Amino acid sequence: MLNGAFIRAVRWRWIGTNPVGQGQAPSQPTPDPHPPTPAQAARVAAEAWKDPDWGMFVWLAMTTGARRGELCALRWDRIDFVTGVLDIRTSIAQVSIRTWEKDTKTHQRRRIVLDAQTIALLRAYLQHLARRSASLGIELSDGSFVFSGSPDGSTWLKPDTVTQRYSRMCARLGWDMHIHQLRHYSATELIAAGVDVRTVAGRLGHGGGGTTTLRVYSAWVAEADQRAASSLAARMPVLPVTATGNGTPALPVATDTEDSGDSPYRRIAADLRAAIRCGALGVGEYLPTVKTLADRYSVSEGTAHRAMTLLAEGGEVAVSRGKRAVILERRAMGAP
Repeated sequence: MLNGAFIRAVRWRWIGTNPVGQGQAPSQPTPDPHPPTPAQAARVAAEAWKDPDWGMFVWLAMTTGARRGELCALRWDRIDFVTGVLDIRTSIAQVSIRTWEKDTKTHQRRRIVLDAQTIALLRAYLQHLARRSASLGIELSDGSFVFSGSPDGSTWLKPDTVTQRYSRMCARLGWDMHIHQLRHYSATELIAAGVDVRTVAGRLGHGGGGTTTLRVYSAWVAEADQRAASSLAARMPVLPVTATGNGTPALPVATDTEDSGDSPYRRIAADLRAAIRCGALGVGEYLPTVKTLADRYSVSEGTAHRAMTLLAEGGEVAVSRGKRAVILERRAMGAP
């Protein structure tokens, strides 16, 4: 706040320099999130669902990673049951006992896709609220708050009340936890499932294109990257790695022969070689173009070019830049 004020004072030429800009900010502590384990999350969810209102709140916090104030400000008209999208636009702020509705922390509106189970739970919860309101002669409006202490959904929950209730619930389960850890749980579970950092950052509402997400959850990103490497290694072809005399592994040695039909370019080269030797293609004649061979064998032009190179290395054809390959005399191929 002071820095912003002095920047404007310099811009308006009230002062010459910004003294706040010359200060040194304290170093930021290393992020060390402690999300609940899957087993703890399951117990938390089971305990919370003893009260449908509280269970729905905790479930949304787990699945969306939304901040407590954002969930307190959630309205029914911001949930699209057809597309399964949750629209987060505002947040409830609290100082002491005073609360008010404001923009989100990053002043950005974001849309979060919900899974089928969460959508089904929200439908059932809406029907539950509608029945409860109807029993009191009250009708819910589309703009009513999803989580409210009023039967008509006209008021929002206080964020501090949510925090205190969650801490008390975890204390009954024997844990010292706060509700922000559900946000960490959502993020780490997404990363563990292989979701890219930018997508996770978008769901959480982090700015900087994922920089904050990567800084906070770097340990989980590293673990996910290790699992990705293992998965890739499992799908790579097996190479004939041998061992040297001292027991260390050696580089694999190719064992396929010139006439092997395993590779597409070798098959093309073998067909052309056979056509030359049987006289179907005579000395001095041009071979088909690389594009023609690629179309005929349904391969890329690079593969067809490798076939030409293989024949040229054997002295069977002459290849020059910009010209079609021409068949050499048979004695150049070692024939009698």
